[in-house]
Amino acid sequence: MGATEAKQDGGDGKPDEVPTETTEATTLEPITNEANDTIDSLISKLETLQVDEEEIPASLKKVAKWIESKKATRILVLSGAGVSCSAGIPDFRSPGTGLYDNLQKYNLPYPEAVFDLRFYRSNPAPFLNLAKELWPGIKHSPTLTHSFISLLHQKNILLRNYSQNIDGLEYLADLPNEKLVECHGHFRTASCIECQTPSTDCEKVILTSNDVPKCLVCGGLVKPDIVFFGEDLPNKFHSLLPRDVRQADLLLVMGTSLQVAPVSMIPDMVHCKRVLLNRECVGNFHTGRDVVFEGDCDDAVYMLAKLLGWENELLELNEKTRIRGNNDEKNVSDDNEIETKSGKNEVETEECLEDLCGLGESANERQC
Repeated sequence: MGATEAKQDGGDGKPDEVPTETTEATTLEPITNEANDTIDSLISKLETLQVDEEEIPASLKKVAKWIESKKATRILVLSGAGVSCSAGIPDFRSPGTGLYDNLQKYNLPYPEAVFDLRFYRSNPAPFLNLAKELWPGIKHSPTLTHSFISLLHQKNILLRNYSQNIDGLEYLADLPNEKLVECHGHFRTASCIECQTPSTDCEKVILTSNDVPKCLVCGGLVKPDIVFFGEDLPNKFHSLLPRDVRQADLLLVMGTSLQVAPVSMIPDMVHCKRVLLNRECVGNFHTGRDVVFEGDCDDAVYMLAKLLGWENELLELNEKTRIRGNNDEKNVSDDNEIETKSGKNEVETEECLEDLCGLGESANERQC
């Protein structure tokens, strides 16, 4: 599971056979999404995104053609920690930079203990301290990839997004709850680990004090509804997945190591075209029917958006859901509880985009 990451036919009843195609990434400058970005820095980032259509890999052009020709109208997205890295949230397993390699300060017996239910019972402090750093809606904004998934929904071609992440950035990117399955849970609700009674003050206790949240009914420990090792995945996962894997006409896998079951098994369950946008090939991709782009997720979705003519919509949606920094007006209530829903942090996006980007006369041009 992650901190992000904690698995049409052609009319003849058989999956379309697509030749395996692995493409080296077109390298763009890294995209960051820090909360205190100024308009000037955002302009600078947008300038780094410019890429000629001739430079876009054939693999992405193939995917764009499927979408444009309506051969992909029920897209199933499987996303992992890699889609959140540019928001400043580390993945779990990257050597040196991953979350598991940077938990020494918590004096854990083993890195995974921070998400172990038995360990939490005996020592909740490491997870509670980590939760303060990761809590959604405070400093980490949705990335271009999160915005692209939300845009797929707006275009009425997203079947569902199965996210392995607990950072809540899909939700903050305005993806409706009915289109989102957070396989490893989220921070928006909390409950007692003993009697499962919902808690309403867990967020306030964790973010504004050094206390341990406790159940008002039985006195047990309370935690956000994140799936820990030893806990089952949400009922929503089990109830929706069988139907979704049958209905999907395109599987889009992004930013995941495909190492955590049962989510990692989703690519083996579908009977449709499969696309991997990832820094490395994972799972059993390269089986003779897949399209693989090895590179950064944000780069890939930006190039797809450019090919589809969605470029400005993507940037506008991403700017709309950006968490504003210290120089912006904050949405803090009288009792210092920070509003976390992205709609509370909207900016005047139309004016922003008019200043940042102009539409070129050609679909191939963007003037910044």
